[in-house]
Amino acid sequence: MRETRVSKKENLFVSSRFVLPEHREMYVRMKEEERRYVPPELDQEQLGALSELVWQAFQTKSVLTLTYYDGQAPRRLSAQVVHIDQAARRLKLRAGSEMHWLSFARLLHAELAAPF
Repeated sequence: MRETRVSKKENLFVSSRFVLPEHREMYVRMKEEERRYVPPELDQEQLGALSELVWQAFQTKSVLTLTYYDGQAPRRLSAQVVHIDQAARRLKLRAGSEMHWLSFARLLHAELAAPF
């Protein structure tokens, strides 16, 4: 049976009594950065399919469920595409009574919502 060992680097702040608060904060921030969500890169085929689905939802005024990256984590939004701003590469969406602008570059996935 193999024993799991904690590296000295990982154990640095546990074993040391003389750690400055600034150093501990910096270490915690570095660890949070390592765990940060990095969105996947979409290839041309995926981008084309995503674009086609957004266009179809806009033409038919269907509700679209979008998964997008908000800068920290993936989020989901079910909304109707109201406007496609091709120059700025963004979408204007209506979710209930709220309006949202969403950059096309932040989109990860889209699917047409099932009809009622």
